[in-house]
Amino acid sequence: MHNAHHLIERYIDGWNETDALRRRNLIEDVYTEHARYTDPMIDANGWEAIDATIAAVQGMFPGHRFSLAGPVDAHHDTLRFQWQLAAPDADEPLVVGFDVAALEHGRIRQVFGFLDKVPQAA
Repeated sequence: MHNAHHLIERYIDGWNETDALRRRNLIEDVYTEHARYTDPMIDANGWEAIDATIAAVQGMFPGHRFSLAGPVDAHHDTLRFQWQLAAPDADEPLVVGFDVAALEHGRIRQVFGFLDKVPQAA
């Protein structure tokens, strides 16, 4: 269970890393080369697409930070966890999500993302 929690902490670190080289290193460390990330808004395949997705999200929510919103649950090669995205010093998160990750040799090969709370369109 400790390894699962550590992997997801690194996953979250990747979503928060704004330095392109450090972010790419985290991505290559956490995901398999041909990993797939899907949520209701994106379907990204491979390191390049995942990196571009993270950079785009950072551009949409500058200064906001991702964090775990509870424990990481794990069995076999599958993890699930809730996360949130919030502005610094915010009382409430702007976005809340729930991800399920499938692992291969200790790295993420697939993420199924669900959005539980999203901002209302202006």
